[in-house]
Amino acid sequence: MSSTGHLAQLDALAAAYAEAGRRFTALEARLNDAQWAARPAPVEWSVAECIAHLNLTSAAMLPRMRAAFEEAKRLAPIGDRPYQGSLFGRLLARMVGPVPKILGLRLGRTKTPAAFMPGSELPRAQVVSEFRRWQAEELALIWSIEDLPIDRVLVESPFVAGARYDGFSSLWIVVRHELRHIVQAERALERLAK
Repeated sequence: MSSTGHLAQLDALAAAYAEAGRRFTALEARLNDAQWAARPAPVEWSVAECIAHLNLTSAAMLPRMRAAFEEAKRLAPIGDRPYQGSLFGRLLARMVGPVPKILGLRLGRTKTPAAFMPGSELPRAQVVSEFRRWQAEELALIWSIEDLPIDRVLVESPFVAGARYDGFSSLWIVVRHELRHIVQAERALERLAK
């Protein structure tokens, strides 16, 4: 892709998804099966649960994103302009990213809806394979939308009834959410290793 307008923005998105994939691969290579399934504390998710949650999220988001991007095909091409994104979408993409720590406290924690709570018996090979498949589909989606005005169509949130955000922001929401839970999984492994 190019380095101007919306193409540069798609390059940045692809780089963010690739970074999430690299971090997951590095994490997964360091884990044994016991570390994969172990919770660092009773109320904290295991690495397996973090990644299974991402699979559930992708399974809910991608069909909605694809439908919105099909709608974008019926609109005039974007031309050279950059994607705008909605204020709500941009804010949400920031909020769902890695949780910052200030004075040792983690900020921005939220309760996960029941439909996105991962199960407790999670076969490692299946969860890893699913995560990699979703990542490949997400990257393929990015490469398929060049010149589409995805910031002019809306994606309905599967998490909050009635919440909608533009298609461009939806791509950032998914990858920032992935990074959040990969960081959470990295922290889980660090705590288990102590």
